[in-house]
Amino acid sequence: MPRILLTGFEPFGEHKTNVSQEILERIESNFEITDPWSDFRPISSADITDVTVEKILLKVDESGSNVVAKKVENNESWDLIIHMGLCDSCEFIRFELVARNKIDMKIPDNSGRQLTNELIGESNLSCDKSFVKLLKHPPIENLVLSNDAGTYLCNETYYRTLQSLSKVSFEESSKACFIHFPSEDKITVQESIITLKNVISRNFFKPVIDVVGALVIKDSKIMLAKRNSSSEMPGLWEFPGGKIEQGESKFDAIIREMDEEFSWDVSPTRIVTSMYHEYPDFAINLNIIEVTIGINDNIESNSKWTSHDEVGWFDTVNGIEIAGADYDIAVSILSEINAK
Repeated sequence: MPRILLTGFEPFGEHKTNVSQEILERIESNFEITDPWSDFRPISSADITDVTVEKILLKVDESGSNVVAKKVENNESWDLIIHMGLCDSCEFIRFELVARNKIDMKIPDNSGRQLTNELIGESNLSCDKSFVKLLKHPPIENLVLSNDAGTYLCNETYYRTLQSLSKVSFEESSKACFIHFPSEDKITVQESIITLKNVISRNFFKPVIDVVGALVIKDSKIMLAKRNSSSEMPGLWEFPGGKIEQGESKFDAIIREMDEEFSWDVSPTRIVTSMYHEYPDFAINLNIIEVTIGINDNIESNSKWTSHDEVGWFDTVNGIEIAGADYDIAVSILSEINAK
């Protein structure tokens, strides 16, 4: 059963309540989470699991900012650490990607401490990069990604936790994040809990991403593109394409992706096939769209390409390194072409 550490803060300053404390008190210590990608996953899998939550209410002072950091340094670990705090000026729930290396308090903390323009460590610290992939596709209602956790106790706490996690071995390390919640008059506590559970669930199921790939056929050969060294899965050949954005059709997605990645003007003609494929950390639904490329596009010039550094024409995929999801589709399409 996954174990989660959830923290909130007591009220501070002129605030008589703190929404993070309200959430902490109302959320259950044990609850079920469901697979948020079950609609996109064509194969059966365990789509429900139980989680257990350990709760800590932190003081709004230096000692509170160090509670979890000290637990980490004492070799305590969880599957996920989520710090929560109040952002009175926020309109949406903010998932903080970065803890700033700075303390600059506009008001004193609850112990009377008020630091100005102080450094905490050596540089800014970021949460695990997997969070972005987990949270963006599809986006979560009321949740936005932020690169600024502020300079008060929320940021200090987040920084000290990430700093401590960076010192422990990978096998013993927990994933940690910080979520800022608006006041209750903007988003209710119950709505905030629903969003929080959605964030939690995405950390315990393999994400599924809907993607499109372009099929171009010429002289009984198919075009594949080789991913460049700065992209995910560098050096692998694939049907060029990318993620389908929220509310976007498959045809619109392939038109946009080809323009963004190659500056090509393509016209989609048909959906050829679709395939579900699992990689170690994520899965994809790969939708292959046959397209024609504009006559004015020079497909050999890579000066405007963003994710690939080479294209090639193939009548076989033997002997080339090709992405797992693309291999079976390429073999099937080439088999059909050669049978004609």
